[in-house]
Amino acid sequence: MTAVIRGSIRFPQKAAGKPALFPQPATHRGRLDPRTIPAVLPERWTAPLDERDAPRRQLRRDAAIRLVQMATGCSRRSAALYLRIPMGLLHAATVIVHPWQQEPGNALAYQSALHRVAEIAIAEGQSDGESVPAG
Repeated sequence: MTAVIRGSIRFPQKAAGKPALFPQPATHRGRLDPRTIPAVLPERWTAPLDERDAPRRQLRRDAAIRLVQMATGCSRRSAALYLRIPMGLLHAATVIVHPWQQEPGNALAYQSALHRVAEIAIAEGQSDGESVPAG
């Protein structure tokens, strides 16, 4: 009887937390090396993010995740795991950044800032040839 009940009940499966407001495509695959992206972005990369009126620490964490996605095309969870960001911190960043992104103009401005950060990371990677540890 347990087997019959188990087979007839289907629980919906969905990811924990809210989905990203905008999916992050692999716009910089082949140009941005994910090995050069640290979990904590260097100050010299974050000026475009700091121009946003947003929760600073969570936006920077979210940006690191999105940069890995831009470089690889992987999921948010995979990018966070790659950066060794604990799932609790991924969830916290998502819960805080998502409502901010929903405010008028923020998602578009954030996407533009991310592209500027990626270009800074690419230029820096080409100029010194060294990788920044990802963890």
